[in-house]
Amino acid sequence: MKKQSPLTVHIPINLTRKSGRTRIILPNATSLPQIEPEENDHLILVLARAHAWQKLLFLGKMKSAEELATQMKISHTYVCRVLRLALLAPDIKLAILDGQQPKGLRVLDLLKPFPLLWHEQRTRFGFQAG
Repeated sequence: MKKQSPLTVHIPINLTRKSGRTRIILPNATSLPQIEPEENDHLILVLARAHAWQKLLFLGKMKSAEELATQMKISHTYVCRVLRLALLAPDIKLAILDGQQPKGLRVLDLLKPFPLLWHEQRTRFGFQAG
């Protein structure tokens, strides 16, 4: 049996780093329209902060949002607005973490009072009903 030589395939690619992740960009990838996720580190940070603070309250490590604000040396009203983000619909949270939030969604938008009903949240923040 004849020994086969190894097959070498060359694929020109570009590697880019964004938000700590390496992305591979293939050539001629324009044949299909692709929506690139746009991770918003500020949205992710505030969402993570909401859950971390909620956990501190739930575990009894902080007795109230006021105590948390005093401990963190930040405004009590800011703590309350951020904590409210823990009430966002799960699919909205996932979309933000995956960088799939509607273009133009800002932390300031999320910190304003919003409805508790998830379908109303989706409408308010520009997510497709799901």
